[in-house]
Amino acid sequence: MKILGKGIIARATDRRGNYWPTVARLPDGRLAAVWSGGRRNHICPFGRLEIACSSDEGSRWSLPALLMDTPLDERDGGILAWGEKVVVTTFNNTRAFQRECLAKWPDGRPHGEGELIRAYLETISDEEEAEALGSFVAVGDGDRFSPFVKVPLTAPHGPVVGGGGELLYIGRAYPYGGGLREGIYCMSSADGRNWSEPVRAPDAPGGVFLCEPHGFLRRDGGVTVAARAKEGERLTLYFNRYENGKFGQWRPSGICGAPPHFLRLSDGRVVLTYGRREAPFGIRARVGGDDGPGEEIVLTEDGESWDLGYPASAELKDGSVLTVWYQCAPGDRLASIFYAKWRP
Repeated sequence: MKILGKGIIARATDRRGNYWPTVARLPDGRLAAVWSGGRRNHICPFGRLEIACSSDEGSRWSLPALLMDTPLDERDGGILAWGEKVVVTTFNNTRAFQRECLAKWPDGRPHGEGELIRAYLETISDEEEAEALGSFVAVGDGDRFSPFVKVPLTAPHGPVVGGGGELLYIGRAYPYGGGLREGIYCMSSADGRNWSEPVRAPDAPGGVFLCEPHGFLRRDGGVTVAARAKEGERLTLYFNRYENGKFGQWRPSGICGAPPHFLRLSDGRVVLTYGRREAPFGIRARVGGDDGPGEEIVLTEDGESWDLGYPASAELKDGSVLTVWYQCAPGDRLASIFYAKWRP
């Protein structure tokens, strides 16, 4: 493995940070990254879904453009090239959850954030929250998108493409009124707006909590799925298979880090990336195939805290890989969107 270059797509300011990105190559050849921007903290109501594009293989990026900004906190930007279309996703949290998180913060946060957030949340009515609350999908061409529709599942990096060219959304049941009991599900769509009834995966052994899944299409037509698992205080990955409309059983992988993102390279290999939230904090990758991931590759290990990760990757025209993630730059209080170019 060789690192070819590193940089920042969207730098934090003193009062605005950027978190949880995904990257994809658009049908017109540009690269696009989406993320939750405008944030004052890991949990706050000011997030908004933003997008930036690159026409030179990720060396320079456009200024962020706004895709979605409700009164709530748009999180986890997902993006997927789907034939000639582009799919973007996000979700948000309730006012009650944000107040709960705010109550855990210590006093004296910078810029009077606590008071600002409390006051802002008071301005949102029950009706406004009900309209804005949800997990969302929109379909477009990379520049313009249809209105967002609510869906009952959520995953940081959005759907994947199935063997028949359909969208497969493998995600956690949206926890705030999505109508499904807790768990990992899969549903399909031919247009990104109308979705099949979600199929639920079995629970993980021992009651391990699973969330934030992603998958890739295998050559045999099935989908390999990995999900973030919390085992005690450790974040790990559990693996499964989805084929013929059914999930198999979850199995632990022994991989320390989460959540997963998969990329099928043009030479057939599969890149898995994930964040490591144990020291040394950083971004990890594995390059393997349908039979499983390879040995761990260290892309970065310079994180100053656990608050980093959610890497996602796209293949560059020369066969190298561009991986994006969020992390605080040295001396910054809030996170930026970083990238690394590397050759497996």
